[in-house]
Amino acid sequence: MHQDSTSEMDWLPMEAVLRSDLNRTAHGKGGGNARRALFTAMAGIFASSQAKGQVQVGPLTPVDRIRRDNLYYLVNRASFGFTPALYSEAVQRGYEGWLDWQLNPENISDTEAEQALSAFPSVSLSAAQLYAAYGPGGAAGDPQDVVRDLRGARVVRAVRSERQLFERVVEFWGDHLNVPPADGPLQFFRTVYDSEVIRQHALGYFPDLLMASAKSAAMLIYLNGNENVAGAPNENYAREVMELHTLGVDGGYNENDIYELARCFTGWTLYPPTSSQIGDFYFNPSLHDNGSKVVMGQPIPTGGGLGDGEEMLLFLASHPSTAAYVTKKLATHLLDYDPPQALLDEAASVFLATGGHIKEVVRVILSGRWIDVVDPWNTPKISRPLHFVSSLLRTPGVELTSPIGVLNSLFVMGHLPFGWEAPDGYPDSADAWGTSVLPRWDFAYRVFGGLVPGVSASAGALYAALGSPGLSNLTERASGLLANRNLKPSEVQLVEDFVQSGVTSGGEELLRSTLALIASCPSYQYL
Repeated sequence: MHQDSTSEMDWLPMEAVLRSDLNRTAHGKGGGNARRALFTAMAGIFASSQAKGQVQVGPLTPVDRIRRDNLYYLVNRASFGFTPALYSEAVQRGYEGWLDWQLNPENISDTEAEQALSAFPSVSLSAAQLYAAYGPGGAAGDPQDVVRDLRGARVVRAVRSERQLFERVVEFWGDHLNVPPADGPLQFFRTVYDSEVIRQHALGYFPDLLMASAKSAAMLIYLNGNENVAGAPNENYAREVMELHTLGVDGGYNENDIYELARCFTGWTLYPPTSSQIGDFYFNPSLHDNGSKVVMGQPIPTGGGLGDGEEMLLFLASHPSTAAYVTKKLATHLLDYDPPQALLDEAASVFLATGGHIKEVVRVILSGRWIDVVDPWNTPKISRPLHFVSSLLRTPGVELTSPIGVLNSLFVMGHLPFGWEAPDGYPDSADAWGTSVLPRWDFAYRVFGGLVPGVSASAGALYAALGSPGLSNLTERASGLLANRNLKPSEVQLVEDFVQSGVTSGGEELLRSTLALIASCPSYQYL
């Protein structure tokens, strides 16, 4: 584990057993044994939890049926991880007041995140500026630098932004309308897509978001819309906009509807790099199929030009199947794998009644009326790796100074920002994220051990954040710091058993190990 200087460890006035062998720990001896002991303890906690789930035939025992409190429930889902400060804000404002505050991000000062984003200069540039600075002969760098900035900014915003709910919704739309920065011009245009499409419309109106996405250079290139011409329609975008972006796979369309819709989008293209309007949408009427069309029973007369595609996008964005499909997917992202039907009905109804106002749909999904129908113990929703990682990095006493090491860890966990190459975006299911715990354990161990490049976690800062604990309350304080004590009591007891066992050499090593163990509890993985 990372070691602080001897002077930094003088603050540790714990009981004798907690201080034992402190000098040996400071000189790095016994680290291998300590790590093996820690991972053995992690495995024991996980195995115990799994075993209880496998043999359980009735309700959980009373000690494990203690619900998370309502504000923790809200804060943990509407952010990239609980912090005591964010929770205190919710206490002060009240449940609905805090939710309304977060639903109006333009009114939230975000100075710290904005200052941190200065380390990623390309994320605020236009397509023309990016091409000039990072394209052929550009003095600022190469296209890979643009992608690295985009990914680094994603982590920094998740960890440092005060506009946490906004960032969670941005994450959702980035997957729902996925475009990876694979290669070539997409390495530039994905950054513009993030700033001018996803972030600009994330809490706005879905028809505006869909239209902006369809006309973006990123989507046009990614799904070959710029190759869609009269006489040889390319169906890629038409298929995905129906199946993934709006109606859903069971939304009531057929193969002929896809073909006819593709005809509507012929002639949609973008200005090339040689133009001062590089990347801007351009409709080429000479490449458009002006014949009559019928999509899902909607007649489209001849001569409609650009309006053919625009009118069909508005039709799709306002369709009841779209309302049901999109709101369920958003509710799954923020709430639960199987949201209650009554909630889904209300969310879809609000979607249709407000013209697809995303803010109001999110307000319904996160309303306090639905807390009692979500059961994080029996039907847990597992945090995806970015959420888990960000939660740890948001812990008081931990400071993110560079995202490089974090991005490497997210790559290992299979959740590198903007790294999903298929158009459906990263999955959001227990099958996708609940089958591998070792990378999470390892990240928790390395974060609280000060071993992640670009992340600071001094023992002194962690000890102060925990409120100067002793051996008797170290576990309780760690559970409070990371989760406001909203973890399964049986799992916390197993951590306490480890703390009291004397397996580690005590002192700093035990402090760091206890935090890593709490972060490795199965119930800490749940939203």
